[in-house]
Amino acid sequence: MANHRGCNYAPSMQRHRRRGHTIAALCALVWLAACSGSGPTPPGTPAESGSAEPHIQLPRTVVSAKSPRDLAAELELARGFFLALRFEDAARAFDRLLPAAEGTDLAAPALFNSGLAYEGMGQLETAAERYRELGRRHPQAEVSRGGLLRLTRVLGYLERWAELGEAADTALGRKDLEALDRVEGFGAKALSLVERGQVDDAERMVNRARDIIEQHRFGEASVPPLQLAQVAFALGEIRRARSEQIQLVPVPPNFPEVLEARCQGLLEAQDAYAESMRSRDAHWSAMSGYRIGQLYQQLHREAMQIPPPDSANNLRQKQLFEAAMRLRYRILLEKGLKMMEATVRMGERTGESSYWVARAREAQRDLERALGDEKAALGKMPFAEDDVRAALELLKGKPDPSPPKKP
Repeated sequence: MANHRGCNYAPSMQRHRRRGHTIAALCALVWLAACSGSGPTPPGTPAESGSAEPHIQLPRTVVSAKSPRDLAAELELARGFFLALRFEDAARAFDRLLPAAEGTDLAAPALFNSGLAYEGMGQLETAAERYRELGRRHPQAEVSRGGLLRLTRVLGYLERWAELGEAADTALGRKDLEALDRVEGFGAKALSLVERGQVDDAERMVNRARDIIEQHRFGEASVPPLQLAQVAFALGEIRRARSEQIQLVPVPPNFPEVLEARCQGLLEAQDAYAESMRSRDAHWSAMSGYRIGQLYQQLHREAMQIPPPDSANNLRQKQLFEAAMRLRYRILLEKGLKMMEATVRMGERTGESSYWVARAREAQRDLERALGDEKAALGKMPFAEDDVRAALELLKGKPDPSPPKKP
């Protein structure tokens, strides 16, 4: 996850691990006495003769405070936990620091880093709250920009589409965004829009992001930065939505052209999702992998709803059509299953445990069952393989002149 320039206290999750320096906090003790001249009389010592008033011994009062150096040391200790990937220890340390740091220059960095720690733990709700609090209480702090952009990323992970749009609007309204920050802001806004059905508006946001990407040639020379992943995923969602608007049932008179357009839309959406996966972020890769598998699964589901043509006027012809459809479109299940399996393996390898991986695992089981059912159903058909292939030629508009063979 990228560190934003200017966030002096914000550790990057991709830096090399370092050990934090354990520094004991110092306490400043203030002794209060209410006497003049000499110190208070010890207990049991009689008052001096001739004294008009007896000495009064006040109870000792200790006031504990932390100096700026102490606070900085505690912040570095917490950061050390974070850099060692001890996210739970880091979160506790940052949270302990927050009350003492209030009113100092360290308050905003402590909030920001607390959010990062909870992100590292996978507690995205708490991370989002820390970033929101940072924006509310310290909008002018250097780290507030980074916190706002990380908030958009977390809200995307949580699928809070309306909140994501609001956070993206706030981010894009800032005057201090760098080019890559604006790419992420437009990507977040696009994703918010497309997931709420505003496909055309989402496409405009994606195009603005892609203009910046092309202008600065981001991601051309090496692995694309993480900020590009959300843009590519949003583009995949736009293409998926438009592809699935092309209906196969009821069967249109120009079915071959319609089917080709639907498949072309699927391939274009797959390209966008694959581009999102190039950033090598486990979460975006899980989301993209699941979506690709889902594309094939949905297309198979719709294709199998296509009824036999009017020319199939007896049971044998209808069965032949069904067998041909099962044989022809079974490959969609196989492609979808491979992608779900790859997504589940990626989740296991990286430790990504989001519900996108859980969805992929569930879809994997569904596809395995569906593929088994297809093979079993095809095996029960009273046709030889040549008969089914001949039926496929009929589907392509190339009738086979030879009569069907008997089983």
